[in-house]
Amino acid sequence: MSDKRIRTIAVVGDGVAGWSAAAALKARVPGISVALIPVAELRPGFVDLFGGASPSIGEFHTDIGLDERDVLTRTGAAIRLGTRFSGWGGADYIHAYGSAGMPVDGVPFATLWAGLGGTEAFDSFAPAAALAAAGRFVPPRADILGGYANGLQLDPPVYRRFIEAYARHLGVVVTAGGMRHAETNGDRVTALHLDDGGRLEADLYIDATNADAHLITQFGDDWQDWSPWLPCDSFVQRRGTSDAEPGDRFLSPLEQVEAIDGGWRLTSCLPGRTDTAIVYASGARHEPGDVSRFRSGRRSRAWIGNVVAIGEADCVVEPLEAAPLHVLHTQIDRLVASLPDRDFDEVELAYYNRETGQEADRLRDFLILHYTTSDRPEPFWQAARDATLPPELAEALTLFRERGRLPIRDGESFDRDSWHAVLLGQGILPRRGDVLAAAVDPKRARATMVDFRARLSKAVAAAPTHRAYLASLRTNA
Repeated sequence: MSDKRIRTIAVVGDGVAGWSAAAALKARVPGISVALIPVAELRPGFVDLFGGASPSIGEFHTDIGLDERDVLTRTGAAIRLGTRFSGWGGADYIHAYGSAGMPVDGVPFATLWAGLGGTEAFDSFAPAAALAAAGRFVPPRADILGGYANGLQLDPPVYRRFIEAYARHLGVVVTAGGMRHAETNGDRVTALHLDDGGRLEADLYIDATNADAHLITQFGDDWQDWSPWLPCDSFVQRRGTSDAEPGDRFLSPLEQVEAIDGGWRLTSCLPGRTDTAIVYASGARHEPGDVSRFRSGRRSRAWIGNVVAIGEADCVVEPLEAAPLHVLHTQIDRLVASLPDRDFDEVELAYYNRETGQEADRLRDFLILHYTTSDRPEPFWQAARDATLPPELAEALTLFRERGRLPIRDGESFDRDSWHAVLLGQGILPRRGDVLAAAVDPKRARATMVDFRARLSKAVAAAPTHRAYLASLRTNA
């Protein structure tokens, strides 16, 4: 039997997406040769500009051999425990990673909380939210401060240099010349022509050229537009000035997202500065400054022949809920796990495209959830609320509104805890009680909640501040 294993991979694009893919392939695929080809004036993607990262970044780093403590100390990153939402629907709330409260007699806490009328804020029972609200952090433990995970708040240019250095350390080769154009034959790239006159051939080509998608668009531009549900198409960033002596001042382990007329405002905190951005619909408001445009959606096929698109070359999603880096990391993980041989059998590629597309659609639906459950009165928000929803999201919302039941489907990026945090945080309560919850003595349920919050408050007060935790990593490095 002939050996048709993929031996050489060319990654086109030298942003965070390209370097992350190159590092993962080199670290995880035995005997592979990986070359990265820069692209002159590469248009930055969201992952090159916004530093919010969900807990999936920890899994990505572990898979390629990086320790989170080392990443934090070398990049000056901070901890991210979720997102604080204001102005989206009713009172402010926190979507914190991980569970809230504790079950009683096997009945989930969210079900009990809704059945008792939700008199206390749902997020006040979430350990990660309680830590974040107090500006504190401790890694999850086997006690009440457990059941959560953390993401990171990155400085994108610093992180890009860090992941580049790590990829080079692993043995990723970088061409002297950038890509000029691709040579194709049918549905295959046969070679890349470089700026310095060189020519590079590989078994597999990775398109990491962000929204420009220089390679995958050689085979058509079959784009699924998400703008009817995710109406923002523009953003303006405002990088904060460095804080030379941050001292012990409060450092939030949350991104702050405030709904405004025509869009939303993002605030993110690093140890030395605070950055802001306005993400909005160009037809609903005007923002001064250096405006960038984007188009939410995805390709019908991320993998065609011997070319696979990752990051924004395949799927563009706004930076709500740290979604862009999450999409990138899940795509890279699926790519590594799905490598075919050099025949690139259509059955394998079709399966990859179906699974990757479904995963992107599930993330899309989670983001749409924020818009469609908002009660803001402005025309922008009314239109988002009135849009005809994708069928599976419409079904999930109907089931939840009726009796609090929540179907979690294959490919979900966010688990049941996250869906509950957003739905209940935005004031969506079931019309009818759950039959299992009705069997629990309400007095005992309330007593359990009171006890849980008391123990949680005590544990949070004893945890180190977010700044102190980061400082301890530098001290012990």
